[in-house]
Amino acid sequence: METGFKASRIVSIATAVPEYTSSQDTILKFMDEAYQDADASRKLKVLFHHSGINHRYSAIPDFSGTAERVLFPSTRELPMVSERMDVYKQKAMPLAVKAVRKAFENIETPISDFGITHLITVTCTGMYAPGIDAELLQELNLPPDIFRTPLNFIGCNAAFPAMRIADSIVKSHADARVLVVCVELCTIHFQPKSNSDNLLSNTIFGDGAAAIIMISDELAIDKKLKGFSLSGFCPLLLNRGKELMGWNITPLNFEMILDAGIPEFLGEELEQLLALVAEKLDLKPETIDHWAVHPGGKKILDTIQRRLKMENEELRSSYEVLRNYGNMSSPTILFVLNEIFNRNQKNGETVLTMGFGPGISIETASMVCHGFV
Repeated sequence: METGFKASRIVSIATAVPEYTSSQDTILKFMDEAYQDADASRKLKVLFHHSGINHRYSAIPDFSGTAERVLFPSTRELPMVSERMDVYKQKAMPLAVKAVRKAFENIETPISDFGITHLITVTCTGMYAPGIDAELLQELNLPPDIFRTPLNFIGCNAAFPAMRIADSIVKSHADARVLVVCVELCTIHFQPKSNSDNLLSNTIFGDGAAAIIMISDELAIDKKLKGFSLSGFCPLLLNRGKELMGWNITPLNFEMILDAGIPEFLGEELEQLLALVAEKLDLKPETIDHWAVHPGGKKILDTIQRRLKMENEELRSSYEVLRNYGNMSSPTILFVLNEIFNRNQKNGETVLTMGFGPGISIETASMVCHGFV
């Protein structure tokens, strides 16, 4: 049934991490052993020291300082991409399920009673078919006729197009109940390559998953569910910089392109971005109560904070997620939003979310707090 709702609302956000957690010091010891290169170890030590990260999580035990190794034992050659995908197929879906179950626990509603109508899955660190979307339907006992939309290989800001699709669905269908799931196993793509892109990637990336539930404002009010009402999106694909960030699929792995010049590059584009946000979303920096910025790295957050002359607390949630988890690619912005969601918000407060991905693309979305005290 077509209805034309004015707004959709995120009524639950949940995050999940795999079982293995390692301090940066422990991961650095693994890197020293894997690289066997004094110059690379020196560079990694500097990068790790300035990363702003305390811990990262992995679906495999290889980085945690134990003798157990799944993909990267010191006595064998590096695994090929097929072996990495086997691990992805084993580990990604259970992690996604963990996030989904927590999302429904948050609203104290069994999955079977809620009536999910649409499922959107997001990942860029693994591919197979039937994919995670099909497996989630079976594992969660969801109806076989719900609408499924997999979004693959978009990158760190893929949660934004997923939210845009979910928002459009909710605004078009009276009883839509949309589940969005992001899951990434970045650490399975490790390789001890000494170029700057790989050194930086090996410093910051971790594994994680996140899920959100989105329904109409009207349905949220009826169910007495608080949340973030989406008020607009503003995507920006830049005309330059596409060589600075991306993925290459090699016989060995999914290889990350991550140039060290990205923070300053993004800083140079902030003026153009905020002008678009003011025009399209009617939102100026001084009217934003909460900032949810993708922590692609500490230098990115530092550059945004400096360029926008922010107070120390304004990017608190982004820095906390970076410190506790690193950059997990697509779920990371939902970890940041979850930090804000779980604090004492006030009705009517505004949230601006911002993410960065290959292209270079910058994604923003504005939200308003509803149903809070």
